[in-house]
Amino acid sequence: MKVQKIAMTMVIVFLTFYLFYIGQSLLLPLVIAGAVAYLISILAHTISSFRMRGFSVPGPVAMFLAIAVILLSVYYLVQLITINIQSVIRVAPDYQQNLEKLIYQWYSLVGAEEVPNIREILRRVDLGAYLQSFGATVRSLVSNTGIIIVYLIFLLLEQRTFPNKIKAIVRDPQRQADTFEMIGKMRSDIRTYVGIKVLTSSATGLISYLVLKIVGVDFASFWAVLIFLLNFIPTIGSIIATAFPSILTLVQFDSLGPFIVTISVLTVVQFCIGSLVEPRLMGNRLNLSPIVILLSLGLWGSIWGIAGMFLCVPITVIIMIVCSYFPASRPIAILLSGNAEVAGGSKQ
Repeated sequence: MKVQKIAMTMVIVFLTFYLFYIGQSLLLPLVIAGAVAYLISILAHTISSFRMRGFSVPGPVAMFLAIAVILLSVYYLVQLITINIQSVIRVAPDYQQNLEKLIYQWYSLVGAEEVPNIREILRRVDLGAYLQSFGATVRSLVSNTGIIIVYLIFLLLEQRTFPNKIKAIVRDPQRQADTFEMIGKMRSDIRTYVGIKVLTSSATGLISYLVLKIVGVDFASFWAVLIFLLNFIPTIGSIIATAFPSILTLVQFDSLGPFIVTISVLTVVQFCIGSLVEPRLMGNRLNLSPIVILLSLGLWGSIWGIAGMFLCVPITVIIMIVCSYFPASRPIAILLSGNAEVAGGSKQ
């Protein structure tokens, strides 16, 4: 029976991810709408919780302000990425030529007799192609704006009827109270993770923008937005977020000074916020295992492409939080965690 149960579970998991893959055009806009809806919910909760001299913002007003702020922010980010990525693609061939010259100069300085075929290597690592792929993902999401907004409206309306559905499913008053308490704790943990991650990623992006602007790096605002997004991918995202603008300084400037300043300061910023500030704010209970991060990055990236790579860690953390509150699935949460400490207390 146990072997059959394990086999059935594996089949269900496989079929689930297969449905995610073939239903990408339908499910990805829904997931994005869900993420935006949750950001709106978090911001509305924050606004309504703010009090000054006994005055607090009413719930409907807080929700309206949150919707306006989030939608305007998303619109601004999409416009910023769309405009800047076209500019970066246009100058990418020039950057690759400058990088080729720079590599030849380095080989000359070390006295290498044979210089490898740099042009062939750079042709394989086509920066413009990667940027075009990223731009295609952004354009695809923009083309699905209508369906995302429809999903978003229904998800926001659904929040009002959710408690009544729970009451209809769970009739016993004591079990109702326990259920709502557990849901409240799960929402609090998810809200904590998402809120802190958005805050720390925004701080990293803003500080990086100031550094890049002071150094004079091209497209500083674009790289800052990319750094903000990449910081939702722990470790790997931080490395990429530091490497991209730093490499740009190599091909943009004639001296190594800007490169040294950029890579040094960005590395310090990433380390301080990612390794010191964020764990202190978030605690150890919401940390994923590094191997889980790599596996989820590859899995969701193969299912939903670049969008899946950005969503993989938040999705995995939410799965870990939800699993931690049920005795049957708590071992899964422990396996996903980095240090065996998960949310949900000591329930077994």
